[in-house]
Amino acid sequence: MSKSLPFQPDAAVSAREGELRAFLLRFIGLTLLSGVTIGMNKVLATLLGLHLHVSNFQLAAISSAETLAMALGTIPAGYILSRGNPKHLYAGVSLSLALAFCVLPWLPGWQWVALLMFLVGLCISLRIVAMSTVFLVRLPELGQGKAGWYKGTLILGMQFLGPLCGNYLIAQLGLKAGFLISALMFAILAVLGWQVLPDNTASRKQAGHSTLPGAASLRELLRVPIVRVTYLFEILASFTASSVGVFSILLAIRVLHWPAHHSVWLMAVQGLSCVLVLLFLGRFVLASRYREQLYGGAHLAIMAALLILGLWPSSIVYLAASVLLGLGLGVNNLVNTDNIARAPVDKARVSAHLTLFGMVGGTAGALAAGRLADLTGLRNVFLIWLFPWLAAWLVFHGSRWLRRSPPAAIPSLAPTAESAP
Repeated sequence: MSKSLPFQPDAAVSAREGELRAFLLRFIGLTLLSGVTIGMNKVLATLLGLHLHVSNFQLAAISSAETLAMALGTIPAGYILSRGNPKHLYAGVSLSLALAFCVLPWLPGWQWVALLMFLVGLCISLRIVAMSTVFLVRLPELGQGKAGWYKGTLILGMQFLGPLCGNYLIAQLGLKAGFLISALMFAILAVLGWQVLPDNTASRKQAGHSTLPGAASLRELLRVPIVRVTYLFEILASFTASSVGVFSILLAIRVLHWPAHHSVWLMAVQGLSCVLVLLFLGRFVLASRYREQLYGGAHLAIMAALLILGLWPSSIVYLAASVLLGLGLGVNNLVNTDNIARAPVDKARVSAHLTLFGMVGGTAGALAAGRLADLTGLRNVFLIWLFPWLAAWLVFHGSRWLRRSPPAAIPSLAPTAESAP
């Protein structure tokens, strides 16, 4: 008996590590397929709008209708998920999305497309909050180096594999067949989500408590300095990414004069560079003593990309700007995700708030970009977007860099009960 006792802790640790690896692989697989489906749908919806001969603003309205609905649905989603069953909700809304995409390509006008995309966004808000909440809860167990894996895998699907698949399907099978295949993928996701997601969003260490620890209401969350900064830069990132995402295909076709079947590569290059940061540089960025400098530098890279998109219209330079934008957005999300995962906050609520503010930024960015593109020209939009980034950078990074003060984010996030080993 005495000889077997020393091996019991090792066996328990090994079993726990095996469970974490299995969860991570299943979860990332689900995330990747979900991202591919979303990325396909973005291309399908954009090309459907072009097929209906819409204006820049109408195209932005189609894209932002989904984003607006996601924003409206996130707070209720966070409330429901803090008390409900993630896998039931995920499976139900995925089946609803499958039905919606069977109908979408047969709608007669852009207004109907925008209306149905609004309903699609309400469903997607539940899916996003469910998955991001589960990931934030498990991140302290998975480790700091995995902070970018969820967003990185999602972007890999959304901005690289998904657009390429959507482009290929339309070229080979036509627009309507592409929508039907997308509907089938949503049905598959419903089955996979049922198998992968847990029955609740509480971690094991919270299972014995009736309430979640930490700040939960929006007012309480906004009292936490790192939460305020995270929310601001997530809004700006969504604002910028949505504008570039909606109009990158138009930039390639109308400004660079690329063939339509090559236009998706401008979006894909940005997505791939962001994914590389999120999947492979998490530990390097987050454990670095220069973490805050890297964070500020990432925001400078985003501003440089916007400047290039506005001033130098050439294929090589635009591809370089896409890389810069992807790198900057990747580091921004790495730091923001790690800050929130380690902060003493209710993960379901903060996940809903992050999604809400991100979607508000995305909606405003797409609509404003569409209107400004019609009024001032597409390239000038990116120069206008420089001003809020510059103001935020000067307030939160400029003075600190001038004083050469040490990083402030890590000391302000002392390990909480969730992140304690």
